[in-house]
Parts: sequence; structure tokens; C-alpha cells
Amino acid sequence: GGVCAAAAIACFRFICCLVPNLFHNLPQVIGGSPFISQMGLPPPLGPYAVAFVDFELRRTEPLHGVGENGSNDSVAAAQQKAPGFQMPADVRGAPLMRIFYPTSLSSEMSTRYSSYSRWLPGIMYTWGYLTKLIPPSSCLRRFAIWILAAIIHSLVCCGAVVPASMGGPLLSVEDDSKKRRFPVVVFSHGLWACRSTYSALCCDLASHGYIVIAPEHLDGSANMASYADQHGKRRWAHNSFAEVPVQKIAMEDRAKQLRQRVLEVQKVVDILERINEGMLTQNANTVCGKAALNVSMLQGQMDLHYIAIAGHSFGAATAIVAAGVDKRFKCCLAMDAWWEPIEKEEYSRVAGKVPVLLLNTQKFNWKALQEARMMFLNARADATSDGRPLITELMTIKGTSHQDQSDFTMLFPYVMKKLGVAGTLDPVLTKNINNRACLQFLHKHMLPPGTGAPYAIDAVEEDADHLIIGNLTGS
Repeated sequence: GGVCAAAAIACFRFICCLVPNLFHNLPQVIGGSPFISQMGLPPPLGPYAVAFVDFELRRTEPLHGVGENGSNDSVAAAQQKAPGFQMPADVRGAPLMRIFYPTSLSSEMSTRYSSYSRWLPGIMYTWGYLTKLIPPSSCLRRFAIWILAAIIHSLVCCGAVVPASMGGPLLSVEDDSKKRRFPVVVFSHGLWACRSTYSALCCDLASHGYIVIAPEHLDGSANMASYADQHGKRRWAHNSFAEVPVQKIAMEDRAKQLRQRVLEVQKVVDILERINEGMLTQNANTVCGKAALNVSMLQGQMDLHYIAIAGHSFGAATAIVAAGVDKRFKCCLAMDAWWEPIEKEEYSRVAGKVPVLLLNTQKFNWKALQEARMMFLNARADATSDGRPLITELMTIKGTSHQDQSDFTMLFPYVMKKLGVAGTLDPVLTKNINNRACLQFLHKHMLPPGTGAPYAIDAVEEDADHLIIGNLTGS
């Protein structure tokens, strides 16, 4: 009875948050404003329209670390079953990835509302997000989550859309009588997120001429991860620690997940190289229908000499480590990096030799995090690149919280404020400041000198009023 009551109370509270948000937007929708501008993400900042597709390399063997029924074993349980368990990844076990890219479609066509541009790929992801609020520790709780997921997904999430078309043609741009190839950004999501959680950032980057790859990690950190097994059947990997209190999750387990994540982003680049070289056929993609990448579209179109790795929170830790161990990454964008899963003895090894942007929100900052960040900065100070100091920029956006760097506060501002996880700065303004900082860093420190528009973006003087440059406590 107590469990049922707790689940019912949690459901009621969340609905109380969602319903006012829905009706808050309703008068504006009825008044004639485009639905996407109220419940969807804002249009991209850049000059190009954006499209997206999905790709997952076909497997020939079972996925490591995931049970036959498609559910994740926890890291601890997996270790008990197989001592020395490290959740290895290989090309055959690479994750499903969403690919954002500039398209030749007009902006109006690419942002037209349709079921294909929904922010959430399916109801399983709604279920996954809700397990963060209501741990699925009993049948009654799981039943309550399913009811709530159905309500939320049908009433709200179907209206939350991405300002991009699905499956549009790749933009063709000629420079000096030859086709321009597009630089690449690989983006690693944070805890309890998935491949669509940071669509606003991915769209902003793609609208400025980047091809952006957002893998859906299979380490058990996603809110929900989709994958096809060796028989081609669609399976679901749940969050490994959905039923475990946060304080009981050992950092050693998070470190194991981090190693898995780094392997996955490396394998993503392996796959991009194969696609770019024309080594994969369409049959290699397990995704079907309009959402599927036409692998020939990207053949020879990516400039893999210029690949950046980016991420938020756990994804930022992934980006930091990946940039330190894989020379193919030429630049690193780390947003609100969660430093603690990085093992202390690893800091000197992952300090890297590439430019790093540490872009933080103001409230995501505590003593242990400050100390870990300081260890990394000290390691960076001791390292050099061709005898020169490494480029490290530290910025903090005033009046912001951790989730402000994701899509949540733009899509559900009322809910996020009620839950106490939104900052005081306008979420769209936060997004613009954050993403312009990323674009400027990429243009300045990754691309060849003299690279012009659309990669070179105009600075907005007002952004400086909301930024703290360096000097964050503990840094």
C-alpha cells in the first residue's frame, strides 16, 4: 500500500506540473502562433536548414552487458557473473546514433510539424525519463509509470518537436569549384538522457555547416537506449541503476561505464570512416524507413581531419577522456563536466593535446567537483603541444542550472521550474549563449585559419554580460 501510494503521489505531482504547462501554451497556440514555437525547440541559429537520420551498424553477435531479454544487467551484477567484466564495445556493438546535418531543404520545409520531427523517438523514452522520478522497484510502480507515460506522451511529448526534417537531402556547397566537405562533431549525452536530449545544440551546430553525431550510449547510463540484436530484433536497454539510490552507486561502477562510453565514441568514428570511404552498404544499417540514413549520402562528404568531441555532464567526462586518448579528435567541448568518474591516476594521461572548452552552468559546482576539475587543469598546465601551452578556456553562464544545457528547460519551462532544476536566465537565451560559445571555439581552435561563414559567426556583445570567464571557485 505504501509503495502504491508513493507512486500515485509522484504521478499526481508530475501531472500537476505538466497540465498547467500545457494550458499555459494553449491560448497562444489557438491564437495562431506556430505550435512548434510554443511546445517545440526554437529554430536553429545558423543559415542552413537542418535534417536528421538514424544509423546503427548491424550486429552479428549478442551485445555485451545486455541480457537476452533486452534488459541491462547492473554493472555490479555483471561483475558477479563474470569477474573482470568491463563492458567491452566493438564495431559490431556500436550504439545507435542520430545524425544531424545541413540540408538543402528550405527552413520552412525542414521545421514543418510532423510525427517524424518529434523530440522523443517513442513512448519507451518517456517511460525511461519517468523512472528517474519514480524508481521502477515494484510491479505497482511500473504499472503507475506506464499509465503516466501514456498520458504524458500523448498529451505533451507528441507536441515537443525538433526544428529539423527527417531524411532531407544533404546540402551541397561548392568552394573554389569543388564541393565542400563538412567537419564533424560527435556529441556524448549525459546521465538519464538519449540521442535526442540535446537536439537544440545539435541543430545549431548543423545549421552552421557541421555534421553532428549523437550516439545513444549502451553502458546503462541512458534513460533508455534502443538497439537491434544479432537477429535484427529491436531491443531496449534500461538504465542500469534505475532502482538504486544515487548515494549507493559506487564511483568505480561509473568509471566502468565511462570506459565503455569512450570505446563507443571511438567506434562511432570508426564507422564514420567506413561510411565516408564507401565501405558500408545500406544493408549495414538496422534502421529502416524514413528515419534510416542513406549511407551513400555521406560517402566522401565528411572532412574527418576535423572532428570535435563534445558532451554534457557524464558526456563531458566522456569527451575529456576520449580527446585525451584518441588523436582523431582535434577539439573538445565539455559542458558541465562531471569529473568524479574519471579516476585520479588518469588525469595526466587524459590531459590531452587538443584545445578544450570547459563551459559550465553556475549551480553545477561543489567542492569535490572543484577539486577534480583543478586536478585536470593542473595536468593541462604541465602538458604542452609542440612545446606550447595547451589551449584551455573556462566559461560559466550566470544564473543557470545543470539542465539548462539540455532541451528540457526550453520544452518544459514550467515543469522544470516546479521541480527546482531550472536557472533564472531565460532558457532560450541560455541556449543561444551556450551554443554561440561552442561555435566560436570550434571556429577559432579546430578549423583551418581563414575559414569563413557559416563557421565564423558574429559575436553578440550582450553574451559577455552573462558570462564569467575563468576564475570559477576551485579553478
